Amino acid sequence: MMLQLTGRQKIYCYLFLILILISFHNINFSDSVNSLFKIKEFNIHSNTNESLNKEISESLYQFKDLNIFQINPDEIKKTLESFNYIGNYKIKKKYPSLINIEYEKTKIIAYYFENNQKFYLGENGKKIKKKIIGDSLPLIIGDVKPENFLDLRKEIILNKLNFNDFTKFFSFKSNRWDLEYKNNIIIKLPIDNLDLSLNLFKEIIEKLDLENINIIDLRIKNNVILS
Repeated sequence: MMLQLTGRQKIYCYLFLILILISFHNINFSDSVNSLFKIKEFNIHSNTNESLNKEISESLYQFKDLNIFQINPDEIKKTLESFNYIGNYKIKKKYPSLINIEYEKTKIIAYYFENNQKFYLGENGKKIKKKIIGDSLPLIIGDVKPENFLDLRKEIILNKLNFNDFTKFFSFKSNRWDLEYKNNIIIKLPIDNLDLSLNLFKEIIEKLDLENINIIDLRIKNNVILS
């Protein structure tokens, strides 16, 4: 039966081996410890292509040869979060000298134009400049505030509406939204009580025939105006 060592037990074993090496080779203890625990490599694991992994690995080169015990994890996090396409990630030290990083690319949820340039918005709320072919994404028009859009998207999903059924999102400076639903129906939402309004919209599409309806105005609380 094989004995599985914990992380701390592994460290003790490494230190014990160092002591043995010192006794045989008469080398400086401090230098030996520093050498053993210098970061030698970052192992990058993801569901994306190798070129992106290489780019991340190169950005982490600044931490190479630092002591694995003394390195500040927040600095590594800061470096990873500078890549807008990174979503969730995990950082794990593998003693004595490796650091494993696992990450997932953020999901692209919409696109918009800024200064005549096309940008994409990630599920992480970050702006991404890239070319995507063949993806059917909704367009955000107007004053783009990622945090507001993420809140709206969350409410849509919580109300069990299909986010993919919305083709355009019109953002106003008053923090109000108009939504373009499939078949070009416009839904006018209020500034407040999004949850109630979206729930009411869900009831409308479940109970009414929308064939001759162009606008569903929900801006007035407890009132629905169809036109």
